[in-house]
Amino acid sequence: MNITAIVGAGLTAAAAAALLRRFGGEFGLFVSLAASIMIILAVVTSISPLIELVDELSEETGTGSEYIMILMKALAVCIVTRLASECCRDSGEGAIAAKVEFAGKAAVLLIAVPLFRTILDIVRSLIL
Repeated sequence: MNITAIVGAGLTAAAAAALLRRFGGEFGLFVSLAASIMIILAVVTSISPLIELVDELSEETGTGSEYIMILMKALAVCIVTRLASECCRDSGEGAIAAKVEFAGKAAVLLIAVPLFRTILDIVRSLIL
């Protein structure tokens, strides 16, 4: 991952979005959204070795891959939710951004339900 290129693209897009907001209004949001998507895609494609490492470590430690998948899904929901809420805030819709964040939190809780069930089963087996 070339962080200097990503930072440069981000700063350039932010400057262009600010100029477009001043003169063109809604076009600044599109520049911001496009830059955000490009940066996220660049990061996601470069972290595949990290995902492979986590998978290898989970196999070595005997941790179930379903737990790692739950963690990855929750992380993806957090990232997408944050991106969407910031885009809403950038467009001046703070109330919608708050609702998007609430929906993301609810989605993470729903993703974690299997973990809650596993923990509950472990507690039951310890008590009984």
